[in-house]
Amino acid sequence: MKLLDISEAVKERKKGERRINLFRRENLETWLLYFPPGDVQRMHNHPSDRTYYVLTGRGIMKGPNETHELSPGKILSIPAHEYYEGSNPYDEEMILLGNSHKATAEDLAKAGGRRNEIDTATGKRIVYQHGGGRDEGKIVE
Repeated sequence: MKLLDISEAVKERKKGERRINLFRRENLETWLLYFPPGDVQRMHNHPSDRTYYVLTGRGIMKGPNETHELSPGKILSIPAHEYYEGSNPYDEEMILLGNSHKATAEDLAKAGGRRNEIDTATGKRIVYQHGGGRDEGKIVE
């Protein structure tokens, strides 16, 4: 068993760090997502289901055909391979608690990589073979 204080984890966040990993088990990951005022996480998807619970602040989560207002106490479920974009257009920080199971080999094969984003210039998919961050993405048709 491991017990963490989320407020301490947020205080230890490095400048510019959006994701704070809390637990990484063989089949389950739990993390915090930190959105300062004005932050946007561009449209992307993942090869596994995700849930986000709003701890503090307000924000917006957009899908290709829907938009949801986020506020404390709300929880959002995003199916595997569904594109979404998180943003915080408000004056206060927003912190989400995220959960996901480990993607299976079949999930990864279906996604064509670990994570996909939409290239804003071309509207085409960018595939990240080793996750996001500084990994090189390849634009695909």
